[in-house]
Amino acid sequence: MGSDATRKEFLMRVREQMSTAIISVEAQTPLGPALLLMESSGLRCLPVVDGQRLLGLLLASDLRLGTAPPDAQVSEYAVPTTEQIRPDMPIERAAFLMLQHDVRGLPVIDAQDRLVGVVTVKDLLKTLVEAPPVVLWK
Repeated sequence: MGSDATRKEFLMRVREQMSTAIISVEAQTPLGPALLLMESSGLRCLPVVDGQRLLGLLLASDLRLGTAPPDAQVSEYAVPTTEQIRPDMPIERAAFLMLQHDVRGLPVIDAQDRLVGVVTVKDLLKTLVEAPPVVLWK
């Protein structure tokens, strides 16, 4: 059995699995075009930013969006993000946070609080298949 030092050597970091091709909208974007972007991209949430700084998430599941005027700014409907992760954190931490908070993805924020990526359940499944921590099947 390997030591803790050996285990740390093989920890996969969030930066290795996160998506960096981020689809986001600026805070002043009208709601109508933002919802169309979500639909055409197949997204369930859309990061709302001010430059590269994450302000919140526009969630497809937000019932308020059904009655919102299309010219309202997305910032009025963005939900603050309570869970985020840093690129240098172990990928296991991302999985733990997603399970603990029942979310399907996490924004990845760098040391300057800039949005640099997103890690999703799909990214975690890809990691499990490509680099399994244990042999799950033969």
